[in-house]
Amino acid sequence: MNYRHGSLESVILNSIWALEDTGIYKHSVKEVWEHINNNNECKRAYTTIKTVMDRLFEKEVLLRVKQGKKFYYRSAYSYSDILKTSLEKIAHQYCGGDMVRLSNFAQSLCSDKLALERH
Repeated sequence: MNYRHGSLESVILNSIWALEDTGIYKHSVKEVWEHINNNNECKRAYTTIKTVMDRLFEKEVLLRVKQGKKFYYRSAYSYSDILKTSLEKIAHQYCGGDMVRLSNFAQSLCSDKLALERH
């Protein structure tokens, strides 16, 4: 499984997770395309979304099933799974694998941001 994603891949994954939060776990390209264009300032072409969703399927990040003439997609991994793996990779790469060190750094960033917002 490849957890490295481009920005549009992340937009698509976030849209699929949002759609799955409604309790429906298979979505057509059209549904994802409409969700993206209704929830983002940058409008995307249907064919672009379809191409990137097919690439996410090839990377085994999305699952795909054909019903009739139409493909339906769902996430192969939850948001939590991908976030956890991504944070573990960052901790390994920059913190010697120390998740506590990464967590402390993230908390300090949050504290700094809150301090800036108060002033």
